[in-house]
Amino acid sequence: MIPINQFFKICYGSHGYDNKSVLDEGKTLLIASQGVDNGAFGFFDIPQKYQEPVISVPRTGSIGFAFVQMTPCNITDDCMVLIPLEKYPVEYLFYVASVIRFSKWRYNYGRKITPKRLETLDIIHPEEFKANISYEALFKQLYPKPQKIEQEKQRTAVTKKINITQLFDLERGHFHALDKLEKGKYLTISRVSDNNGVVGFYEKPKKAKVFPAGTMTVSTVTGDAFIQYEPFIATDNVVMCIPKEPLRETTLIYIQVLLNKSKWRYSYGRQCYKGSFEKTMIDLPVIDGDKLDEDYMEAVVTRQPYWSEFKERILKSRSLSKTAG
Repeated sequence: MIPINQFFKICYGSHGYDNKSVLDEGKTLLIASQGVDNGAFGFFDIPQKYQEPVISVPRTGSIGFAFVQMTPCNITDDCMVLIPLEKYPVEYLFYVASVIRFSKWRYNYGRKITPKRLETLDIIHPEEFKANISYEALFKQLYPKPQKIEQEKQRTAVTKKINITQLFDLERGHFHALDKLEKGKYLTISRVSDNNGVVGFYEKPKKAKVFPAGTMTVSTVTGDAFIQYEPFIATDNVVMCIPKEPLRETTLIYIQVLLNKSKWRYSYGRQCYKGSFEKTMIDLPVIDGDKLDEDYMEAVVTRQPYWSEFKERILKSRSLSKTAG
């Protein structure tokens, strides 16, 4: 085993991107200190700094959640960046990232990752490393396959900025402390940014409301939007978006994507409270001036990779839910 700094240059990411709310959208992938989505924060109008594969390691937030960045990108300075001193196999980079992840417990309780602390980590010499899997084979297997798009669905949409309150009634959840609830049968949504916002199944507090399937939830902490496909209860740090009129499932998905593209506006203490969220404007396809063009949105959503698999799983989930009920 040899110290990691024998094979990687360890440095901080780029300065100047702490306040992401002032950045303009663009084509460069920006990696930050998140522990999900490979650390991807969004695409902004900034320079691409890293063209070759590197490893990003959050030193704040999700400390130690190392990711291999295979796409040209930039990385914020709340991450450490490991730049290979030579060209190593991709599988070796993933091995190194996994070693860092398994060692992230060393940086708990405020012990942030620094170059000095990270450089003492021991790893296998690249020449001694033997991979049991092929990255290229997995990539070919998992990467979405191009789909044929019917010519008539490629028309250009007319769009209009629409306030979120024109489409949805907004409500907040009705309770706060999960630790005071008993485990139960109600799907429970909270402020988390993964697992569709689900934190478990609990008994419903007396004054809590059961929200219907088809409601979109937005975390007041992270701004993440999720569509709920089953009835649920929610904590008070979630904003519920209940459609004023019936909307197609594909329309909800289209709106969800637009909301998640702008969730970066609610980072670093700028929480997505109901009062600020109700000012949200989204650019949606319309026909006849102001009627939602749901046909266009359906065409866009249903031609995405894995739509068929997604639809099948949702239908299966609903079927199981009805059987259990």
